[in-house]
Amino acid sequence: MYKKITLLSALLCTAVQYASQVTPWLEIKPSYFFFSSSPMNDIYHHGGFEIQASASAPLCDHLDFYGSVGYRKARGHALNTCEKTSLSVVPIDIGLKPFFSFCECAYYFFAIGPRFFSFNQHNSSPYVDCIVNGGGVGLFINTGFNVALAECLLLGIFGEYSYEKKTICSSRPNVYSNGSVQIGGLAFGVSVGYAF
Repeated sequence: MYKKITLLSALLCTAVQYASQVTPWLEIKPSYFFFSSSPMNDIYHHGGFEIQASASAPLCDHLDFYGSVGYRKARGHALNTCEKTSLSVVPIDIGLKPFFSFCECAYYFFAIGPRFFSFNQHNSSPYVDCIVNGGGVGLFINTGFNVALAECLLLGIFGEYSYEKKTICSSRPNVYSNGSVQIGGLAFGVSVGYAF
């Protein structure tokens, strides 16, 4: 009986010590976004602003479960007629986030997984649909460095690539599209995090 109590106590102490070393994080990640392919980078050549809220929960040593939801907004002009257009995208990411510490308060990470996205485009041109909506499934990969400034505060920099391909068809007669369009791209920004 004493052996069982001793073994149970040892396991409980180890679990408490492990739980105190790895904690879930919430992060706010503002960034600047650039489209990676034509014609999106020609229409929205200034890119756009993106903000994400992400959470990381430990699965085991050096591996977290990662999830985020974001909002991206870009404004541009039609290629031939220069009418205004705007694009809003809401990405939702789920994935795994391995991380590697190189000192006690700093670490490198990368995260990868599927991205679910929905988009809404407003066009001022009389030649194309005024509102185009859609969604799909893509892929995201992000990487960066984080530094723990205090016991619960985290500051970092990151870069992200997203693949968000969607086929867009016009409902207007005699208007043809090139079919699939990649509305993803590259984002670079900072992150501010808080530990639970």
